[in-house]
Amino acid sequence: MLDLYGYLKESNDYKKLVLGELLFIEYKCLVQESKAGIFSDANYFVFVTSGKKMWRSIYNDYVVEAGDSLFVKKGANLVHQYFDEDYCALMVFISDDFIRKFIQRFSSMLKNNPIDTNSSTDAVIRIESDNYLEGYVSSLAAFLGSPSFPDKHLLQLKFEELLLNIFTRPNHQSLAGHLLSLNKKQSTQLEQVMEENFAYCLNLEQYAALCHMSLSSFKRCFQEVFKTSPGKWLSEKRLDFSSHLLMTTDKPINQISLECGFEEPSSFIRAFKLRFEVTPLQYRERN
Repeated sequence: MLDLYGYLKESNDYKKLVLGELLFIEYKCLVQESKAGIFSDANYFVFVTSGKKMWRSIYNDYVVEAGDSLFVKKGANLVHQYFDEDYCALMVFISDDFIRKFIQRFSSMLKNNPIDTNSSTDAVIRIESDNYLEGYVSSLAAFLGSPSFPDKHLLQLKFEELLLNIFTRPNHQSLAGHLLSLNKKQSTQLEQVMEENFAYCLNLEQYAALCHMSLSSFKRCFQEVFKTSPGKWLSEKRLDFSSHLLMTTDKPINQISLECGFEEPSSFIRAFKLRFEVTPLQYRERN
């Protein structure tokens, strides 16, 4: 699974502006793979300028074309590339820490603009475009096209401008609610990360990093939240999800194995039979 944020930050193949953990980048697809798994421990915005691409969360597909925008939460996704036209996008990577500091800095403004932090959102959130956001994307393109590196204070304001657009415009309330929820306690963050990423082939160190915890703290907090170990919870969750897909779709067993976080179909079939006492195919036929 490709570390998207790490790869783009270190690559010399793209126009980009880096300020600490913050990253502006003009992304142009250079690979010819139609499907890939990607991982990022930073949240990111995607503003598509040409072409077509699909992000897949555990439960939904999000196809975007020129003019469309997404917010992708830190974690893993499957992406599908279409090759009818070259895919290009402006991307903005923003860490949880930067978002929290922004919320603290503009706390008085946010108090006057009540936002629901309990509304449910997927791992990928569509962003409705408006004149303000379109103007921001145009100015971002100008920043990336400049021959000189902008003043770091001006660059930080550019990141804050994007968040101000999200928090002050009524059509972005669901995304604003999610960003505000990043101030909630660690156990809530851990539960959200696991529910949105259980079906991907991530190791415990990667899950811990997404929760901003050491591995030992992650295991301890996980036990307190779920009353079981991470390994057992992941296995049960993936097998439950696979049984749902077997009953509600006609996807091949190999594909279901991949979409439920099993690296090899053979290991999926063994685990499934141990849990349900029948093979996945027999389970589908019986149900």
